[in-house]
Amino acid sequence: MTEETGVSEINKAVVIMHEMSEDEKIREMARLREKWILDENSNREFFKRQGLEEGRAEGRAEGEANVISKLLKRGFSEEEIRDILNS
Repeated sequence: MTEETGVSEINKAVVIMHEMSEDEKIREMARLREKWILDENSNREFFKRQGLEEGRAEGRAEGEANVISKLLKRGFSEEEIRDILNS
């Protein structure tokens, strides 16, 4: 800590200042931890939504490829298939 000044009021003030400083550090640490937790939750939600969107897009593409394949096997022309898919 600091040196004793010989004046009890000043010594008490120094102790209070150190305690307040420590409290501020603890509050800042708690604030930063809470921010980190909120950021992590936000990131998880973002990546979850992104993954769902990518999965849906892949599913649509696979489904469309299956439909095209089946239509080609049944003798539909590429033009007919485009008309079917664009309607």
